[in-house]
Amino acid sequence: MTKRRLTYVLVVVAILAMIALPAAAQSYPNPGVGSTYTELANKTDQTATARLTYYDTSGGEHAGQQYTIPGNGSVMIDPDSVQLPQNFQGAGVVSSNQPLASVVKTVWTGGPGDGYQMGFYAGVSQGSSKICFPSLFKSPPNIYAAFTVQNTGTAAADIRITYFSRAGHNEGQYTDTIPAGAQHTYDLSHPGGAVPNITAPWSGSAVVEVTNGQSVAGVGVVYQQGRTSTYNAPNCAGASGQTTLVVPSQYRVIADDGTWLLLSALNIQNLEGTSAHVQLDYQPRDPSKPSKHVEIDIPAYSAAGLNMRSGYNGDRTFFNDLGNRWSGSVTIASNKAIVANVITQWFRPTGPEAGYYAAANVSTGTTKYFVPGVRRVQDGGTWKEFSAIIVQNLTGANNAITVKFYDRNGNLKLTLNDTLAANAAIGYNTKNGGDHDPADFNPLGTNYEGHVVVEAAGNVGVVLNGISKSPMAGSATTNGVPQ
Repeated sequence: MTKRRLTYVLVVVAILAMIALPAAAQSYPNPGVGSTYTELANKTDQTATARLTYYDTSGGEHAGQQYTIPGNGSVMIDPDSVQLPQNFQGAGVVSSNQPLASVVKTVWTGGPGDGYQMGFYAGVSQGSSKICFPSLFKSPPNIYAAFTVQNTGTAAADIRITYFSRAGHNEGQYTDTIPAGAQHTYDLSHPGGAVPNITAPWSGSAVVEVTNGQSVAGVGVVYQQGRTSTYNAPNCAGASGQTTLVVPSQYRVIADDGTWLLLSALNIQNLEGTSAHVQLDYQPRDPSKPSKHVEIDIPAYSAAGLNMRSGYNGDRTFFNDLGNRWSGSVTIASNKAIVANVITQWFRPTGPEAGYYAAANVSTGTTKYFVPGVRRVQDGGTWKEFSAIIVQNLTGANNAITVKFYDRNGNLKLTLNDTLAANAAIGYNTKNGGDHDPADFNPLGTNYEGHVVVEAAGNVGVVLNGISKSPMAGSATTNGVPQ
């Protein structure tokens, strides 16, 4: 297989975008060579026929393949099966006669650390007139970010990109035109065009607006030494007013010798033109552990970062009062519209890893989600791949949850039923059970690949964690795909 430095953006049920990211500039992390695996899950019990058409960066078409997906089944598109010219750069469209859900996994090999990194992001149902990127960085030699914007409309999209520092400084406004179906990538380590030459070290955010009636979607990519992650750009169109977000998992875990084992962070972006007053409540899972109430102000259109290790606003002691063995959830309440990335970083013997997902919005959650890319794979008793699905109750009352596991052929292999207390969360781990007995997952066998459907009586949020153990170790997170 010829590997390409690629990632994909699945932006609607029927659209797939591929991008080629340039090599990192000197003194910035080089993640290695990326290979992308796209999971497509059939949302219906009827056979789906899906056909791919690719677009280069100028909008030129390249014929792709056709896939047949059984009712309630799924398929994985492997890089080996993507019939494109060497070093192809561009986007693709998946046209299907049935609605599909997707999760995209990008694997980087040959980079720093143990030479293996992986990232997830989920497909979204449609493009938007305005998208946002809460987590952007330019801090050599440790971290930088790039982001891709794909045109999901029917004609060329004129866009306006505005960059903001976390201090609220407007770093400039830039314009670009993206052909129909195509994508453009904006790499903060390569200034020029629609990328400002921002003085490092820098942390901030960006707002992308369409100015001629078309629509776009996007994905952010964060490169760090030994850990590279991807995340979906939130839809920011029409957002205003009070917002409550819920984060099911935050961690601060330090070994007795002071070595960090697991940490979490939040990047919160203000979507409005005036300052946002934001209150955060950190609640432990263990009631004997401390809680914490935080109040901050975020300038117009800017972002704030709260990191369990590096603290907040330069104060590295900010979360010391939580201790060294803390895990819990966070409720984020703002008087303005906000979105937030949730970041988890693992420190394993094989090297650091990281995953990004979006905090759930209490007012826009839904009752049904699809989660493609779920696995339970062993080889001779050795674990190769497994998954964890976290379901968060977004209501203030008991909430009945049903979780169904389907294999590639659409066979229902396992159904689990639970009732979640108000605002509670539950984990379904195909290896160790999570909040279930590990034996509950035995019906999946030891070579399971497929997808999960989560149904609830009231609104929930859903997060997928994917873990690879062999041939190399990697972890990634993303959100479930709503109905």
